This record gives sequence, structure tokens and C-alpha cells, in this order.
Amino acid sequence: MKTAVRLLLVLTIVAVPAWLWAQSTPPPAPAPAPAPVAVAAPPPPSDPLPMDLDGDGVVTAMEHAAGARSLFEHMDANHDEKVTREEMLNFQREVLGVPIAPPGR
Repeated sequence: MKTAVRLLLVLTIVAVPAWLWAQSTPPPAPAPAPAPVAVAAPPPPSDPLPMDLDGDGVVTAMEHAAGARSLFEHMDANHDEKVTREEMLNFQREVLGVPIAPPGR
């Protein structure tokens, strides 16, 4: 009987504080969700007139046409002289970070 009482006393001395500690310790906080990544617009060109090929401060029709042709060639990924909707969306994602919705849609 003495052994049983001693065993019960030892278990009470060890178990009760452990149980109380477990009850008072808050559960670990869940890991925070990763912050969403913002897609920033590309920086503005350092030259406000990138099509001004001769540097005279104005863009002529010829310079504009050359710039437009260069842009078209960049968009035409498969070089078939046609820009598909998919090629346009890919170009907009590459340059702007997001595609632009067409007007009226």
C-alpha cells in the first residue's frame, strides 16, 4: 500500500505540473502566408523620344514608321509577318507585366 501511495504521489508531483504547463502554453502560431508579389510597371524609358533616331528632338513619320516596324518585329515571335492575339498578349506580359484588355471587352 505504501508503495502505491508513493507511486501516486510521485506521479502527481510530475504529471500535474506537466499537464498545467501544457494547458498554459499557447499553441504555435501558424506560419504567415507569403506576401503577394506585386508586378511593377517597367520603368519609363530614359529617352522620352526613343524613336528620334537622329537626335534632333522630333520624331518624323519615317522615324516613327521605323520604330513601329521594330516593335512589330519584336511582337511577331514566330516571324510570320502576322501578330496573333497570343503573341500580342505575350508581348504585353513581357513589357507591361500584365496584358491590356482590348477596348469594349
